[in-house]
Amino acid sequence: VYQPQIQIRTGEIIGVEALCRWHHPRLGQVAPHEFIHIAERTGMIKPLTEWVLNTACRQAVAWKRAGFPALRMAVNISPSHFLDQDFVPMVERILGETGMMPTELELEVTEHVVQTHQQNLSIFQALKDLGVLLSIDDFGTGYSSFASLKHLTFDHLKIDKYFIDDMLVDFKSRLLVGAMIEMGHNLDHGLIAEGVETAEQYHLLRKLGCETAQGYLFSPPVSADEISNRTY
Repeated sequence: VYQPQIQIRTGEIIGVEALCRWHHPRLGQVAPHEFIHIAERTGMIKPLTEWVLNTACRQAVAWKRAGFPALRMAVNISPSHFLDQDFVPMVERILGETGMMPTELELEVTEHVVQTHQQNLSIFQALKDLGVLLSIDDFGTGYSSFASLKHLTFDHLKIDKYFIDDMLVDFKSRLLVGAMIEMGHNLDHGLIAEGVETAEQYHLLRKLGCETAQGYLFSPPVSADEISNRTY
């Protein structure tokens, strides 16, 4: 399924995040954090990630060929797979097989892998050399490293829903959101706010200078067909 990302200034959809869902015939809807954890533990995360990337890229190309405006396609990448030596060649192969423009694919990684170890640096650089976009997911909730922001090149920082939820009533949360946005701009990063659920949150983010918003105020994650039929 796909959740729209909205340009705050215009209200237009400029991208989507591809999200994995699993409906089991006996267990019903299985929560993503449950089956992703199992996939990581059992080694299934590699084929799952490859399938998601392939499916998402093919869908983005299909939308483009159908005449829709180019949308940025964001895909979450597991930390365990991101640091695998086969990851970058897999991304390059999928880009070639699907015809996806690298500049329209954004890979989201958590702060867990945003470290300045040489292996991490080389992987980030290899992905940037391919031309793909990179973003830090759930920014501010992990062990943020300013050294990493100095040495690694990111396109976007995603402000976690944890801060968006209470920024209207909690002064500290509002200050932190404002500080993240200002710091991101000073470092030439775009800002994406996750979990936006109310018009008040939307208007405050616009006032603070955030460029992009994502959340149930606009749409839950929906099928590709529903994205095709919606106007934002």
